[in-house]
Amino acid sequence: MFAAKASRAGQASKSNGKNESTGQLARTDKETERSLLSSISNSGNVWTSLREDIAVNGDAQPAAELVGSGTIDEDSIYSKNERTLVAYFGPLPKKVDEALSKSDYYTQPMIAKLDLDAGFGIVVSQSKCYIWAAQKNVTYRSPPMCITLPMPPNSFQSPDKSVLLPVVAITKSEEQHAGILACSPDGTCWYWNNIDLSLSNVNQHVDLKINLAAQNDYVSHVECAGPMGYYFGTRYANIHQVCIKKQVGSITLTSTQLFGKSASTIASIFSMIGRPQGPDTTQRLVSLTSGPKVQDPYGRWDLFAITRRSLFRWYLSRSGECTMAVEVPLRDQITERILRDYSATLTPGSDPRVFMLDVEYTRNGKLLVLVSFFATDDKWAHSPLSCALFTLSTQFGNTIDIESVKYIHRTIEEDNRPEARPKLVVPYGGPGVFIILPKSVIISSTLSGSDFEDHVPLKSDRFIGIGNEDWKQRGQELWGSSELSIVCRESGRLGIHIYLDGVNSTSLPSLDDSRTPQELLTAQLQAKLEQAVFFGGKKRNPISFDLAHYDGGDLNLASLNVSKEILNSHAALLNSSKDLTARLQERYQRIRSIIESIQAAEMASRLSIDTRFQLSWSAEKLAAANTLWAQYQQKMASKNSNKAPRTNLKAVMDDAAAQSLKSLNAHTTEDPISFFLKYHVENLAELLSQLQKSARKLTVVSAGQQAELTRDINKILVLGLRSAWTYRRQNTESYALKSSSSVEPWTATEIVVKSLTAQYSATLAICQANPEETGRMEVDGKDDTNEVSDLSPELKDQLCDLADAALQAHSERLQYLEGLPPSSTNNIAIAEAVKAYDQAKSDLLTPLVELKKTQSAMQLAQRYKDFTTLVKLSIGQEKQTTEYLSTYQQEFANALFQWYYDNDQLPTLLEVGEKYSDLFTVYLDARKYSEIAWLHDIKIKRFIVASQRVHEGAIEESNVDRRRTMFSLSKLLVLAGVSQHQRQERSGQDSIDPESMMKYASKNNEELEMATIQAFVADEWEKQVGALVSIDEKAQTVVDTFKSPVLAEQTMFREALLRSARSLLNRQAISSEDLLDVLMTQQTFEIENVDVCDAALGICLHAADIPENRRPHVLQDIWRRIFISGEDELWHLEDVTDVEARERLLHSWMCRAYAVIYRAEGQKNELMLRPEDAKCTVPAELFKDRFLNVGLLEGDYQKLLDKTGGGISSQSSVDKNCEAMIQDYERENEELERRIQGGQLLQKWNRVKELVKEEATRAGGIPSLEGQNLSMEDVEMEDSFA
Repeated sequence: MFAAKASRAGQASKSNGKNESTGQLARTDKETERSLLSSISNSGNVWTSLREDIAVNGDAQPAAELVGSGTIDEDSIYSKNERTLVAYFGPLPKKVDEALSKSDYYTQPMIAKLDLDAGFGIVVSQSKCYIWAAQKNVTYRSPPMCITLPMPPNSFQSPDKSVLLPVVAITKSEEQHAGILACSPDGTCWYWNNIDLSLSNVNQHVDLKINLAAQNDYVSHVECAGPMGYYFGTRYANIHQVCIKKQVGSITLTSTQLFGKSASTIASIFSMIGRPQGPDTTQRLVSLTSGPKVQDPYGRWDLFAITRRSLFRWYLSRSGECTMAVEVPLRDQITERILRDYSATLTPGSDPRVFMLDVEYTRNGKLLVLVSFFATDDKWAHSPLSCALFTLSTQFGNTIDIESVKYIHRTIEEDNRPEARPKLVVPYGGPGVFIILPKSVIISSTLSGSDFEDHVPLKSDRFIGIGNEDWKQRGQELWGSSELSIVCRESGRLGIHIYLDGVNSTSLPSLDDSRTPQELLTAQLQAKLEQAVFFGGKKRNPISFDLAHYDGGDLNLASLNVSKEILNSHAALLNSSKDLTARLQERYQRIRSIIESIQAAEMASRLSIDTRFQLSWSAEKLAAANTLWAQYQQKMASKNSNKAPRTNLKAVMDDAAAQSLKSLNAHTTEDPISFFLKYHVENLAELLSQLQKSARKLTVVSAGQQAELTRDINKILVLGLRSAWTYRRQNTESYALKSSSSVEPWTATEIVVKSLTAQYSATLAICQANPEETGRMEVDGKDDTNEVSDLSPELKDQLCDLADAALQAHSERLQYLEGLPPSSTNNIAIAEAVKAYDQAKSDLLTPLVELKKTQSAMQLAQRYKDFTTLVKLSIGQEKQTTEYLSTYQQEFANALFQWYYDNDQLPTLLEVGEKYSDLFTVYLDARKYSEIAWLHDIKIKRFIVASQRVHEGAIEESNVDRRRTMFSLSKLLVLAGVSQHQRQERSGQDSIDPESMMKYASKNNEELEMATIQAFVADEWEKQVGALVSIDEKAQTVVDTFKSPVLAEQTMFREALLRSARSLLNRQAISSEDLLDVLMTQQTFEIENVDVCDAALGICLHAADIPENRRPHVLQDIWRRIFISGEDELWHLEDVTDVEARERLLHSWMCRAYAVIYRAEGQKNELMLRPEDAKCTVPAELFKDRFLNVGLLEGDYQKLLDKTGGGISSQSSVDKNCEAMIQDYERENEELERRIQGGQLLQKWNRVKELVKEEATRAGGIPSLEGQNLSMEDVEMEDSFA
């Protein structure tokens, strides 16, 4: 199934009709050797044997074994974990490389074999055999020398058989000569007795023809059974014994077919009489293996053969007897066992298509059979195959005991190319087991209860051969670890060593493993990722670190674990060197490889953005740690005779490291800084934050020493962080750092920001210090003031670097916060960060200008977009300003315009704004600068917008006259906007909603009316009290004229009226509610021809500053004060004549108010209340809301008590004052009730309504008195403002 399937077509070579054939070399070995040496000597060639090539080309000292006292060169290790090590043992010969590069997998296959006992390696093609020296522990530095022998010809010409390779064995003799025995598929055997001497005459070989009796049969396998000879197996499981015999110096090959194969007893009988019976063609030989020498008097050996269906066993003895012991239908038994074990996925009676692939004899006297099968009923063209290792007893009859089964976790894929069948190798008989696939090796063990399994895949190379020592022929002398040599098509020779001590592996679950499947896969993924990190980047490393195999594992967790272990020196594969510089460099290189390995496996998309940032940050920390350590070491290595700077810096670094370790609860007796950088680089930010604090502890230092120490700390701090930021910038694409992280960046933490700011301040203090003020301090008899001066330029440059680093940290912090999900907490943090960032720009860059580092300040301002600083530096430089405006557009324009505004240069602002009109428009639209914005709006003909801005300004304007003027201007601009709208509407360019425009125009008119009324009231009062000087006197006089019948009893309310009066007399605007209090308490019918009732109801309906929850109660106040107006209103209608009653009622405020309602259009007819509904019902909370806004309830009540002799009350609280105000309003309610009960108010109110209607009819103002207006009734309060 895996190897190329041989066709039944074609004719077998003609048989000579004999079971035994011989070939003989006429000349003796010694004669041949003398002849070859003579011919080489005569030809003038200098001969070097292949074995001697090892001394020339191999390592001077043999490479250490994979286990033992020696160690493998680190550069040669391609993969290593707690159980498996893969190493490189040198290239293949050049001729082999050339041949392999030209070969084709399908038509020109080539295989390799290493015989480490004989000390040779071979690569076999269809026509040649390449031979070179190969020893177990020797690594070639360069391609070894090789010789080439021709292979016996293959007489089969059909396409399926022409690709078949010769079967080749390296033979060993007692003379320590290694020979080559090759047999072509058609049975032609050639034998060279001595490899080292075969080069002089490659055609000097012993020949033999194996008689293949069956049609389409061919030689496919060979097995060496020690002194019993070589056993060649054919396609149809015919076994031929080939013996090499040396007699009287001559060499003879003999061939004998073994009897008793599955072709039945009849076939054996026919074979014995010389007439071979046709074989059972359903049996196809899969594998041959032999056991070790059986310890019995006959020196018996066992030979095992596996076909597609059965297992055969022959007994071999030195006497030459070969007896087939038994044939067992093994596949049926294996199929039965698999169906039982996989009952969950295979239905009973289904066919899992079991293929027996290979068999090996193990050290404990068992047979190990490799099989493949389908583990489910679902099969398709490229379904993966499951594998299993079946351990069988070698003591069996017609059935065999399956002692144990180990199912391999990994699956394999079918490969139909020649020589691609999986092979089973059990070095030294176990416990290590290797399953050799074309592109990978699966590793397991024969240990009972062991869960060990590993996988060594190749990237693009292929395995073409294997090699190990033949333990079966050497008895028990070989015992130890499991080692295997493998030959790769392109990568040369590799060695694999596995260490098995019976301890369960961390990569696969044990019986008591409590981990979930995903946790297990994550652990496996982490182990494989660590392999990839440490070995995947080596040049010419053919090993593929197959991360995708662990697809169910958590790649984020695995990668972060590997990163953390490397970062803090906990990774087992790290170099154990004591040199901290080398260790830091190695950790940096390894941690960079994490993302590279993940990308190589095409799994980077599985990393979350937070993980990608954290992986980058880990690499950044090691980049910064390398720089920090290098700077520190450079300073410590200084040859300057003055030791003080080195002593001071060491003290600071040691203290900073010690304090950092203390904060981490870590303790050490080593050098603190070295220990920190070995095991705690993850907390590098903590170390950086401690530097300035530790520096401040050094108090007994001179000014010069302080300056030099500051200089050295600045270098360490700035260069370290700069290394981190440089790494991040250069690898942004590799880590795909496109968006922000929800994890706080280590370079943007508060401790880093604070440490940079503190170091900046310390450096600035030195730069700004006056040497005469700091005093002259002598160290070692020398004045150090000059030292400060000498360092000043460097410190100023470092100051710029510190400002750069601090602003970078601020910028990162703000970006991080802005990327967090919106929330109130995050919004507050963002606002604080923006404020801190803006303040830092000013605090850090302004001193640079003062220190004449203007150019640096300007560059930093441009980098961090500190447009305020750029504006300050470019004011008065029109060319520079124009350039910035062109480059930064709106951002710089905003800062420029703001500078003019803040410095009261409004004319210049408007002038520059006109020049950059579009930028100025955007600037003004984002701000409430109504006092200037409307001018620009008029300039660009945005009349409605200009009106709105003036309107907004008027609302905020406190001066009554200016307020009125601004509302008037706003109205004019509305008219201009309406005209513009009409023109645009005609041209089809209008974009304004006409309804919204009319609503705004109406609102503007109402505001203008209210402002006008306030101005009229103020003017009227001024006429009344013009002679008085004091505002208080004027206000008192005005309020004294108010006609409210209960005002004298309303202490708190009267004080509120005085406040309003003082404000209006000062030409200061008052609120709409205060204005209504004034108008309705003053009880004047008209002011400057404005009907007060009409105005009051309009204000109540439209005033924007009256909260909606108080508007119904304001309406109550208006009508209540209307109903209680007049001094003597307790007269009764029956006590006076109708004429007198009519006259009195027509001149009452009730009549004027109802007349307003009666004549009104729109909503005013909804503003009428009945007397009983006009009582004050304001909740106490609304009283507080209104009067606390003007501060009345907080202190004036107590002042009033003092004035009236009430003393100072201990209960002058807001609640008390509010209660007093409510009592004042209750007095109005009492007066209203009095008039209702004793003054016939309800009858008078009804009579007023009749009089208004009569007067309207008499005046002819209303065409019909029978319509809607006549049926109008009073509305309930709850229906108002519906």
